Amino acid sequence: MHPVGPASVLLYRLSNRWVTLGHIEIPGVFALTVSRRNKDTMKKRFADVLWLSVFLLAMAFSRPLCADSPALEYLKTNLASVQQVLTDPKLAGDEHLFQRRKLVRGALQQLFDFPEMSRRSLGANAHRYRDRLGEFTPLFVDFLEHSYMGTLEKNGDAKIQYVREIRDGENLQINTKTRLKDGSEYSVDYKLYLSPSGWRVYDVIVEGVSLVNNYRSQFDRVLNKKPFDALLQDLREKRETFK
Repeated sequence: MHPVGPASVLLYRLSNRWVTLGHIEIPGVFALTVSRRNKDTMKKRFADVLWLSVFLLAMAFSRPLCADSPALEYLKTNLASVQQVLTDPKLAGDEHLFQRRKLVRGALQQLFDFPEMSRRSLGANAHRYRDRLGEFTPLFVDFLEHSYMGTLEKNGDAKIQYVREIRDGENLQINTKTRLKDGSEYSVDYKLYLSPSGWRVYDVIVEGVSLVNNYRSQFDRVLNKKPFDALLQDLREKRETFK
């Protein structure tokens, strides 16, 4: 997990990399030759400008969630829809399993852009096998839904605190803290992009681990050894075990 505390002001998440802001150069400001007696003064000025640079850069890329942006409103609304289904007493119990999960899947389809998530999970292989994405995407989505449905159902009443919104080029990352009923708390971050139909989630990062990056690494390993048909067959076999 990434560091949290006073020292973390020197670290900021930019484009999936942690950059030490304290090492940023400020060209042209201190390219001077100074006398020995002025060194302490110059050091203080350097420190002042450095901390100001850190503050301004952080402010440029991040803002507390005081008011709902369109992306935040979208995320809140759709997460609430998922939780509403999961906590509806009329849908509780095994006798309502099929109906409940059907409604959850519908809510998740509104929250996530699964085709985009599928493409990003394949990485460079998405272009290489672009003619096979129509086969891959439904298998991958089915795999995701069955893999995480049980976890969703157990934690449908989790409390979500919306912390921060970070710009990442044209995309956004919304950081949240999710508290489960047993008191445990996790950082859950949602990465969104602006699609033609509005904001959509394409990745989830739990405790610093990206779902998309995790599966991309796994798929890369498989496709380095096996053909794409073998990956599809693996996903089909997984689907059979869920039935």
